[in-house]
Amino acid sequence: MLKMDDQLLAIDDALDDVIAAFLDLDTVKAYQVAVKAVSADEELQKQINTFQHLKADYDRQQFFGKYRPEVAQLRKAVLRQKRQLDLNDKMIAMRRAEVDLQTVLAEVSQKIAAAVSPDIFVDTGLPLAPHKAPHKKGRGKNIKEG
Repeated sequence: MLKMDDQLLAIDDALDDVIAAFLDLDTVKAYQVAVKAVSADEELQKQINTFQHLKADYDRQQFFGKYRPEVAQLRKAVLRQKRQLDLNDKMIAMRRAEVDLQTVLAEVSQKIAAAVSPDIFVDTGLPLAPHKAPHKKGRGKNIKEG
């Protein structure tokens, strides 16, 4: 059981300060602006909705692709719609802002982990960042079995 004491309350207050400082970063503000721009664009929202419906239809029918030639046409429609979304300037800006935000989050996570112990590895999820092999399951292999 977690013991509530002054240290825990100080950590909680420090976290509030870190969160407030994080939300004040230009990177976070740029991401929020990009998300609002995507959300406010009605035409883009229609395209996203169309893509989601096409993708759902394709996912339901893809296993019957050998027997139904229209599944190949549906797949092409999904890819066409996805490409149209990927080339939208607002989507590009939002994705770039997402990557920038993820980079900042990764740096913060790594600094926190390093402050606790240099042996802690943080998988940032960034494509060019170092990766560590996953832990093996089994007795004494650092994975809680349950």
